[in-house]
Amino acid sequence: MALRWERPANVPRGQVWSRFKGRELNGKAPNMYQIRDMEETDRKQCLDMIQETFLRDEPLCDILNIPSDPPSIATIRSNWEAFADQGICIACYTEVDGEPRDLVGFNILLVKTKDDEEEDLEKVKGEPWKKLLKTLTAAENLVNVFEHYDVDTYLTSSGLTVLPEHRGQNIGARLIEARKPICKAFNIHAACTVFTAITSQVLAAKCGYEVLAELDYKDMLKHGVDLEGSTTPSAFVMGIKYEFS
Repeated sequence: MALRWERPANVPRGQVWSRFKGRELNGKAPNMYQIRDMEETDRKQCLDMIQETFLRDEPLCDILNIPSDPPSIATIRSNWEAFADQGICIACYTEVDGEPRDLVGFNILLVKTKDDEEEDLEKVKGEPWKKLLKTLTAAENLVNVFEHYDVDTYLTSSGLTVLPEHRGQNIGARLIEARKPICKAFNIHAACTVFTAITSQVLAAKCGYEVLAELDYKDMLKHGVDLEGSTTPSAFVMGIKYEFS
């Protein structure tokens, strides 16, 4: 996919989008956390983390056995690198004295525009990844987000993960909620993502996202994609419209 949007210079990099206090767990004092722009110096660590945890935990990646297919992983990593070049990915860190310390979560964000060139699926390397892309594309094609929200650009995501030892701190929801101030800063008035797992679908709904379309995974059989055994029966295309004063 060729992305047209570039981060404007009037929004300096290194923005902190939110700060919050975690929960006390197992008698340990709660951490302070901050969600901020991914630091370029942390790019490799962020992408390594999401490659390890997201590809392992995401149901469709598991069904298609993507973590065991090197060509698929290489293609995914290349795509993620291109998305990160837009400069809008965010990471969650523990915070000490107002400064970021340990990386605990990461969300690959990207901005789509009407002028983007769609990826040629036939040229995608890695058959398992190609099948997952076919599924995501089939879901995305169920609704025209630009027309639905009457926008020229919208924010979307290509993966969100939180380290296991920091789960239960509401970090996933905070990462999703951070999209609102991000959109306001960049004058983007809609966000939309294909959520492929029940847990992320429920989380998005709690964050105010509405279901725009649903793709039953059984329908992918006609496209040569067998997702039988998935713990989630369907993908939800979920979005939100932002109105800023």
